[in-house]
Amino acid sequence: AAAARGLPGVATPVADSAGALARVMEKLQGGGRVAITVRVPREHVFAGEREDLDEMLGNLLDNACKWANSRVEVSSRLEAGGMLAVAVEDDGPGLPADRRDAVPAPGLRLDESTPGSGLGLAVVRDVARLYGGDLRLGDSPLGGLRVELVLPAAMPSGTVQ
Repeated sequence: AAAARGLPGVATPVADSAGALARVMEKLQGGGRVAITVRVPREHVFAGEREDLDEMLGNLLDNACKWANSRVEVSSRLEAGGMLAVAVEDDGPGLPADRRDAVPAPGLRLDESTPGSGLGLAVVRDVARLYGGDLRLGDSPLGGLRVELVLPAAMPSGTVQ
């Protein structure tokens, strides 16, 4: 990620990555337990490597699917300063505001009843920061958790805004 940051011409359409990962996650969930909706405009492009975006979004989708009752949504919006916010939301139990700052700590798991290592959000946050971005946690209108992955946006030509 650090090597790819700011390289001219390195650009990944978020819709392509999110759509492919959503299809895989729905199959892994089996039986249609969780429906994933992707609402990402084609012009929302990440100024970085596809593998890095797949790693970050894959972790976020995996977590959302674990906690969702039946729905996960992926959306994106452009922000000031040439940044792109990609949100992954679920309709699960959510996470109390007073516990959100602790979640991205490596190896920390607030609930041991689900499988996992507790490294996913720490990896996502660290890779996002290598690109000059970050990770934000909040409440989802769906009722569960909203995780926003903030990353540099690329213009359609592939140059960073």
